Amino acid sequence: MLHFPRVRIIWSSSPYGVADIFNDLKASAFEPGPYHTEAGAGINTAAEELLRCLPGVTAKNVQYVMNKVGSVRELCKLDRKGVQDILGVEPGNACYDFMHRGERKTGTVMYDAKA
Repeated sequence: MLHFPRVRIIWSSSPYGVADIFNDLKASAFEPGPYHTEAGAGINTAAEELLRCLPGVTAKNVQYVMNKVGSVRELCKLDRKGVQDILGVEPGNACYDFMHRGERKTGTVMYDAKA
């Protein structure tokens, strides 16, 4: 209790009493339905997880990145300057280089599959 001073313990001698107590507690509070979820819910968690795996994208800036681009595909289509504008110079370079590793550049292959 010392570590969590706001914790309140509710005790009842029967399960029916517990149900009554919870009903009383819930009577004064709004209970959200499936369409009334908290902010940020409903986002594409798979896309967010993918973004977090990219170099330069952190837990602190992933929401900012998601607000700036409509999809992971849109992020991949940005040029180096566009990625730098979103992430900053160094993180933008790291992310851009990672996403575009292996692309052909003026007739040469940047990534050798044999290596």
